[in-house]
Amino acid sequence: MNIANSLEFKRKIVHILIGIMAILLIVYEVIGSLIIFIILIAGIFFSFLSLRFRLPVLSFFLDNFERKEEKGKLPGRAIIFAIVGSLLALQLFERNIALASIVILIFADPISHLVGKNLGKTKSFLDKRKNIEGHIVGAIVSSLFAMFFVHPVLAIAGSLTAMFFESVIIEIQKIELDDNLVIPLAAGTAMFLIVSYII
Repeated sequence: MNIANSLEFKRKIVHILIGIMAILLIVYEVIGSLIIFIILIAGIFFSFLSLRFRLPVLSFFLDNFERKEEKGKLPGRAIIFAIVGSLLALQLFERNIALASIVILIFADPISHLVGKNLGKTKSFLDKRKNIEGHIVGAIVSSLFAMFFVHPVLAIAGSLTAMFFESVIIEIQKIELDDNLVIPLAAGTAMFLIVSYII
């Protein structure tokens, strides 16, 4: 199977492209927390609406980028959780840590998946569906981009923490938390704790 034609490859590329566009809009203060919150509410509204009606642009994305196992669940669930995770990071952490957390979300998970799926040989002891090589490359790449906003020690700690939490399944009352929510919060918390208690 050609990787470039696979659904997961397309999903991960869209994840990165939308993420880059979002972080640039946030960095250059084109959008802030209020606008992100409004986008979140609109996204949830249109997601529920798409369960009953075919909405032109949204239906195209759902038809072409939604995983089969996610059909019937909340449409666009991954992007909704990415927006929630990013918004929480912006509210909970100082600006540079929040931006680094969002950058880690943008790059860590998709790079980890793409490298692990195509080049990975060593299964993770935390999740047999994932590979250690993917986690390593995901942590390195996301650290490099996070360094635009925080000290290298913080970027590396945030990325490693994010990759750890990306590889464990967290459930609350039998509801699995989406890694798009967990990654920016885990990365931001690690960086915040280092700044607060170590540096």
